[in-house]
Formats: sequence, structure tokens, C-alpha cells
Amino acid sequence: MVAIMDHYGISVEEVLHLPAFKKCRLLGGGEGLQRVITNVNVMEVPDILPWIKSGDFLLTTGYAIKDDIDAQKGLIPQLARQGAAGLAIKSQRYIETIPLYMIEAANNLNFPLLEMPAEINFSELISSVLSQLVNRQALFLEHSVAVHQQFTDLILKGGQLDQIATALAELINAYVCLEDHSNYRRVIYPRDIPAEVVRYFEREDLVGQKADCYDTGDFYREQVTFDGREADCAALPVIVEGQQYGWVKAVLLERRFSLLELLTLERVCSIVALDIIRQHNVTQIENKYKAEFLSQLLTSSNLDEKDFLERARTFGWELTGDYAALLLDVSPPAKTNKVTLNGDRPQDLKTRAAILLENFCRRQRLKFILVNNEDGLTLLVEPTLVCNGKENGARGFLHQLRAVLNYWQVTIGIGSGYNGIKGIKRSYREAKIALELGRYLFGSGSNIYYRNLGVYGLLLKHAGMAELKDFVQEILAPLLDYDYNKKGELYKTLETYLETNCNVKETAEKMYTHYNTILYRVNKIKELTGVDFNQPDQKLNLQVAMRLSQVFNRFGNSLE
Repeated sequence: MVAIMDHYGISVEEVLHLPAFKKCRLLGGGEGLQRVITNVNVMEVPDILPWIKSGDFLLTTGYAIKDDIDAQKGLIPQLARQGAAGLAIKSQRYIETIPLYMIEAANNLNFPLLEMPAEINFSELISSVLSQLVNRQALFLEHSVAVHQQFTDLILKGGQLDQIATALAELINAYVCLEDHSNYRRVIYPRDIPAEVVRYFEREDLVGQKADCYDTGDFYREQVTFDGREADCAALPVIVEGQQYGWVKAVLLERRFSLLELLTLERVCSIVALDIIRQHNVTQIENKYKAEFLSQLLTSSNLDEKDFLERARTFGWELTGDYAALLLDVSPPAKTNKVTLNGDRPQDLKTRAAILLENFCRRQRLKFILVNNEDGLTLLVEPTLVCNGKENGARGFLHQLRAVLNYWQVTIGIGSGYNGIKGIKRSYREAKIALELGRYLFGSGSNIYYRNLGVYGLLLKHAGMAELKDFVQEILAPLLDYDYNKKGELYKTLETYLETNCNVKETAEKMYTHYNTILYRVNKIKELTGVDFNQPDQKLNLQVAMRLSQVFNRFGNSLE
């Protein structure tokens, strides 16, 4: 494929059939008759060559080179290098006969060389070619405007991707596939499409010949065989602000795409881009309202359940049933060989993951509520799907979720199952604690059940945050005050001392500090806290206080 102006052009072979060229004779370069003419120029001065453009067809009397054999020998190779379409020389004026070496060069380079009779008028030849070019350009532009208007009207009337595909397939009489990578949509039309063509559309690798696309970038073109039938296949990328957001693909059986049909595919790319942007914006707005509603539901202390139930039904949610909350944190994997199309900005990533989750839940015909909010992706499902991590069903469901989101690293906090609005609030809080605390305790990429948080989950479940912070302050305040006033390291020493199971030597080695210094610090800790490390209950209290202190330092007020 060449630039779009070439499609407006006319081949040298077609020019030879014009009435004005009836008396012209082809002397050499017959293999290059398909070269495309996009402009006509006249060469009558020696310095014309720097001004020659690709697609130029030159007319000359040979005056500028009549006495220069080297210029005559170098003319055709130079024109061929610069992409000229052909050369016509008026003989018997300044050059009696066209030299054999020019004819041989034309044949070697497949560069059309014509001879014009002396009586022919340059203006007549130029006019006949330019009129053809203008007519063809008008045809292409008229077609382009008509196609753009047709599909723009379709968009303005609310038409979506499936309707665009239908209109395109009927317009070019081809099989069509439109892909929206941003919103995970793929539409193939018509529906009674051969299975081989469907598999071709679903193929991710494009092995066809990469060709120059008219305005937007590159596209792929190849000829293949489906069930013994030859097919012409084209795929054009949908580009938005320099990023690829999808594909426009088409397959024709037993014939090739015309230039107008290729132009139609290219114009439809911009229409598909508009629909992708519109769908993305609609999804964002819908999620904004859902996130605001869920936030009100979770934070409201004076619940008017009737009002919340009524408002929830506008989203298609029924809040009176049993739900377990899952809170999913989705992030790019640390290392990956995958190439992302749209980038991995956190909000875009969450939006894409939410679309995949929603599509999965709908395919499985689940009763679910899905919201993309500031805490992550909130998914409320029937408790039987997740509430027993030892059952094959629960493990299978979580495995399926991970398979759907296999592009990214996913950490899932899972609350227990409860009934109604109050149950949703309780399960959500558990899922949030499980995600935030469990990620800290067990690492990212895990399925973390609230009930598996052990003593920390038990404390967070049955004690208030203020009460737990008072407990930590009562035990650790003397150490923290000492470190603050003396610029000491008692807190850090205690942390390492407990990690080494109260082994002074190992603590000294881990902290790269002298044994006697660590021994002094441990005695100081005993003195300030009154803890006897030989008493299991006292040691446990200190360990719990230390762990809770680390949790509060990490998460601040987000657990309340």
C-alpha cells in the first residue's frame, strides 16, 4: 500500500488509453506501466531534478539535455530513484531520436519511457491527465465524506459498536470484526460467519503484510485461504491520542478490497474510536454514582434502610439477601513480558479489571454487586461461593476470578457472609481489614480470609480501635518516650529481640551491634515496661502490642 494520494492517481497504462495520448508510443519500461501518476510536470531547464516529487510524470522536448550525453544517461535512473511515474520525450525537435541507452535504462528499471510526436501539444496532455486526477480525487473525497456522515449520524442517534459493525458489513459486503480493548468488547457481523473466519478474527497475532495506512498509522493486509476459498483480509488499528484502543478487521471471500472499501475501513476507525471513548465515559460515570452510593451505605450511622433499598434498585441491586464481600487490589505484576495497549495508570487498570469481572459474573449468571471505589474493586457475592476456603467450590471460584484477571497481580480480602444492609457493612469492613492487614502479614497476591487473621482479626473484630490503641499505648509508651527523648533504639531492639525468640546474640548479629549494648537495652526494656520475658502471658501481651503498633503505624485510621 502507498499513501492515499496515490489512490487518487492514475496508472501510466491508463494514461496511454486517453485520447490525448493516442499518438504517443511506449519505447521502454513496459513492466512499470502500473506506476501511479499523481501530478504532471514539464522539464525544460537543467535544474528540474531537485524539484521532482514521487508520482510526477514528466513531459520534455529534451532541450535541457540535448548536448549533454552524461545527463541523458543519468536522467532515467535519477527519476526512478526519486519515485517519478514516467517520462515522455518529444522527439525530432532537439533530440532527433531517443538514444538506445535511455531505452535500455527504462527497461532495466521498469520505468515507462514514452515518445511523443512533434505536433503534440503539452497543454492538451497535461489537461487530460489532470482532469482524470481531479475527477478521481473528487470521487474519493465525496465517498469519504458520505461514509463519515453516515457513521457519524449513526453515533449521534445512539448507535453502538454492534450497529456500526452491521452498517459497515452491509456497506462493503464483507465479514467485519470490531474490537474495543478499553471496554473488552468484540462484535462480529454477520452472525452466520464461517468458523475459520471467526478464528481468524480472534487471532491475536497479525502475520500479514504491514502496509502504510492512509492517515492513522499502519495496517495489516494479507491473502489467505479459508476452506479452499481465497480471502482478502485487512486489519486497521483504532488510535486515540497515540494509543491503540482496538481494531477494525474485515475479510472478503473470493475478491479483493477496492480502494474505496479500504478507505471506508479507515474512516470507520475514527467512528469506532468515538464509540470507545463514549462507552468508557459512560462506564466511568455509572461507576461514580455506584461508588458514591456504596460509600454512603457503608459510612451512614443512621440507616434509613427503606430509602437505601429503593435507591439500590436503580442499579439493579437487591440488598436484602445474603452477601460476602471481596475487596480486590489489582496492580501490574513486578515483571512481565506482556505489552499493554492503553498503559497501566491505576484508575484505567481498575476500570479494565472491573469490566472483566462484570462480564465474568454475568456469564456465570451470578447474583452480584460490583463497584470500583477508592479501596479497590468491591465484589459482593453469595456467601456459598467463597466462605469456606477449604471447599473445592470456593477455591474454584477464586481461581476463576484470578484467571479472569490474569494480566495483573491480584490480592483479595474476603469477609464472612451476612444478611442485609448491616451484614454488607460488616462483611465489607472484614474484607477491608483482611486486605490491608493480611497483605502486610502475608504479602501481596494472596487470598486473605478475615477469619484467618488469627488473634489480630479477633481483636479488631471484638474491640474498638480506641481501646486497642490505649492497650498499645499503655505497654509501649515508656519505650517510645525514651527513644524520643534519648534518641534511642529500644523499640527497634525489642522488635528484633522478639523476632529472634528473645536471643540476645542473634539480636546483636542482626542489628550489627555489640552484644553488651543489646544486653543493656534489653534490661532497660524490662525496667521501663515491667515485663518479665520468662512469663508467657507478659511476653504475649508485649508481642501483641508490638504487632498492633506496627499495624497502626502502617494503616493509620484506615482500619476504623
